[in-house]
Amino acid sequence: MIELAREQLITGAGMTSIVDHLGELGLVDRVRSESDRRVVSVAISRKGEDAVKQGLALYRKLIEKATRHVTEQERRNLLATLDNMIAAVQEA
Repeated sequence: MIELAREQLITGAGMTSIVDHLGELGLVDRVRSESDRRVVSVAISRKGEDAVKQGLALYRKLIEKATRHVTEQERRNLLATLDNMIAAVQEA
C-alpha cells in the first residue's frame, strides 16, 4: 500500500484509512503475500468493478451533456489544448 500512497501523494496512514473504508464497503480486498507476510496488496472486488463501470457510465453521460452544444472544431481545439497541457506536465 506504500506504493499506492506515494502515487497518490498521501501518507501511508492516509492510504490505510482509505483502503479500510473501501474494504468496509466491499469495493476492495486485501491480499497478503505468501512469500512475505508484511506485504499487502489491494485488489478491486467484483463489487468495486461494478462501481467503476457505473461511475464511468455517469461520467460519459456528463461529458456528453456538457459537450452537446460544442462544435466539432471546438472539440478539436479543446483536445489539442489538453494534449499540449499533458505534454507540458510530462516534460516537467
